[in-house]
Amino acid sequence: MISKGRTRILYLLVSSLIFVTALPFSTLPSCSISRTTGTEILIALRPEAIPHLIAPKEPDPLHTGISSLDSLNRKWNVHRMIRVFPDVSPEDETAVRHGLAGIYKLVVPQGTDLVTMIRDYKSDRHIDYAELNQPYEIK
Repeated sequence: MISKGRTRILYLLVSSLIFVTALPFSTLPSCSISRTTGTEILIALRPEAIPHLIAPKEPDPLHTGISSLDSLNRKWNVHRMIRVFPDVSPEDETAVRHGLAGIYKLVVPQGTDLVTMIRDYKSDRHIDYAELNQPYEIK
């Protein structure tokens, strides 16, 4: 069961995301992507994939319980798979429904072709999205 405090945080997070995505693009602040070379991407597992994880809190990137994800992690030499929201329980139906329970940061060696890596992860049926983990500067 989710506490009232966590429910409020989830509500605020989801409300903020809905508000920002509903704004016309011209009203959003301009932002730029940092040009630093990264060694991480973010992935979000589809809600139906999350129950298949062997250790959702600290998954072994090569033995997650999802064979296609294991293959991708092996192919891209993923060193670590870190939960982005560690306090959100994978059993929390609200968090799963809003996509917060299955977001992971994948750490790879310096020099990895992240654009091609992201394309590979996006093609996996268990992955909802994959993107660069880069800082954005709001101007």
